[in-house]
Amino acid sequence: MESRSFPPAITLLLSASFVAASEILLKLGASASKEAPGVLGWTGLDSPWVWGGIVAVVLSFVTWLSAIRTLPLSLAFLASNVIHILVPISSWLILGETISSKRWVGITLVLVGLIILAKPVAQTEESS
Repeated sequence: MESRSFPPAITLLLSASFVAASEILLKLGASASKEAPGVLGWTGLDSPWVWGGIVAVVLSFVTWLSAIRTLPLSLAFLASNVIHILVPISSWLILGETISSKRWVGITLVLVGLIILAKPVAQTEESS
């Protein structure tokens, strides 16, 4: 029986999205627990945000394994740099963090690089 899976580009995007979600959730949990009492209070393990972040890390790992099962690692690793776009924009939208003009230039450069990479990913999907 042949197993069905998402196209590699989708699994890469899911993996990167879970990474971005985990970073946001872990930041929320860490911020909420920065003055928590106890020996392990600083870890945030009493925060549902931290546990949500841990779940997102596991989901990113599973989707990453799915992506590299069908894509060359060198291509998948380059494409995973979409997290350098997702994390700052998520931080800006959800946490209200500021993005400097230099960071916006960097985000734009990463986006241009990812657009250039999209063709080899699409070709890999077509050949599989």
